[in-house]
Parts: sequence; C-alpha cells; structure tokens
Amino acid sequence: MTENHKVAEYDGISEDEFNSMVNNNGKVFLDIFTQWCGPCKRVKPIFQELSLEHDDIKFVSVDLDQNRWIGDKYDVHAIPTFLMFKGGEMIYKHLGGMFKDGFENMIKEKF
Repeated sequence: MTENHKVAEYDGISEDEFNSMVNNNGKVFLDIFTQWCGPCKRVKPIFQELSLEHDDIKFVSVDLDQNRWIGDKYDVHAIPTFLMFKGGEMIYKHLGGMFKDGFENMIKEKF
C-alpha cells in the first residue's frame, strides 16, 4: 500500500488468506482486475480515492490472472468486477466500472 490510498493490493493470494481477510474485516470492497484491462486502469484511481474516504471499509484489489480461483468461486466472467462482503458473506456483485458517484451510491445502498 502507498500513502495516497489504503487499498490492499494482491497479485497472488491463497484461498485461506482471502477467507481470513474477508471474515476478519466487517466490510470488504473487492476490485477484481487484470493488468491488461483498460477499464480496470481507469477505475483504479477512483477505487483508491474511495479507500481514503471510507475508513470503515477494507478496500482490496486482486489480479484475476494471478488468482483464477477467485474468478471460479465468484463466477467472474468480466472485468473489472466488484464484490462487496459484509460479515464474511458476499452481499453484492457489480460488473464493470463506473464514476465515483456510482460507487458512492453503491456503498451507501449496499453497506
């Protein structure tokens, strides 16, 4: 993580590590991306900015190419895909990017 955001970024993460992270944090907002995805690159700064504005949410980015098991487990067939977890359970899935106000509305409505 860098100083300009609070996003935990993973190239590779085991299923046990992932489950522990989701289960041990009340609210988790997961960005599933790839390095070669143009829309993923455009959304990244928005996701990073949101991480600074919502201290009650753990923001996480995971590279799908390095973590294919996540795509299989959560039926991810498009990127970027955003998953929201609360109390260890996935509560919402969103396919594709959006502007910051769309993410803000999603956070307000789903968390």
